[in-house]
Amino acid sequence: MISKRFLGVASIAAVALISGNFHSAPAAETVTLKALLASSARPPFDALVKDFEKKHPGVTIQAEYLGGGVVANRVDGGEAVDIILAGDSPLKKVVNITDPFTPIYKTIDVIITPKKNPGNVHDIKDLAKPGLKIALGTPSSAVGTISSQIIQKASVDNGGFDFVQKVLKNTNYQSDKGQDVVDAIASGKSEAAIVFVTDGDTTKFNVIEIPEKYNVISTYVGTVSKNAKNAKLGREFVALMASKEGQVVFRKMRYLPPT
Repeated sequence: MISKRFLGVASIAAVALISGNFHSAPAAETVTLKALLASSARPPFDALVKDFEKKHPGVTIQAEYLGGGVVANRVDGGEAVDIILAGDSPLKKVVNITDPFTPIYKTIDVIITPKKNPGNVHDIKDLAKPGLKIALGTPSSAVGTISSQIIQKASVDNGGFDFVQKVLKNTNYQSDKGQDVVDAIASGKSEAAIVFVTDGDTTKFNVIEIPEKYNVISTYVGTVSKNAKNAKLGREFVALMASKEGQVVFRKMRYLPPT
């Protein structure tokens, strides 16, 4: 026989359950990570973001795609950034206010032209042709700094200072974002541009290799600002980019190994 005491306890438990005293587990906390990165890194970064957010319910990564120099300036200005990805050269100015840099990938440069190649460009020396329209990165940007170094190296075999002056005279468009430089060719605004090899899509452009002796290898690194609001998650994402899984994504998109 079931005792009256047992029935009383069971009744109290039932009432408590019905009245909502038994609460379900709390929902996952919503967190937004701020990311600043070089525009040239967008394709693999976007792919990894989807995977990271899927594995971390409630976490959203809000990314801005900028020139490397702009990224460095904003971090240097005190902005709290959870994920940073840019060239190590512009980021040198913020090395004291970020985590140690983690190498993510390397890249070299190529020359691109529209498919029909209206400027008849076939070699780096052709950038000095009178009347050619050239798109370059601004001097403060990573793509612009590297382009300048390449032009200086090429000048040794192609007329010295006169070559540099002719190329600069032909420059009709500049931007601190590498993607803008690429778009100048896609839109027909310019006839040739020096861009990262990852932007040299042969289905869209005529791609011309730059000789190794003139080229510049750029290293891109990931880090987190020391005042980041979500530093732990930011470091986890940087680790993902550097991991075997992350590197497979970068390799598929023509980004070179960091070492």
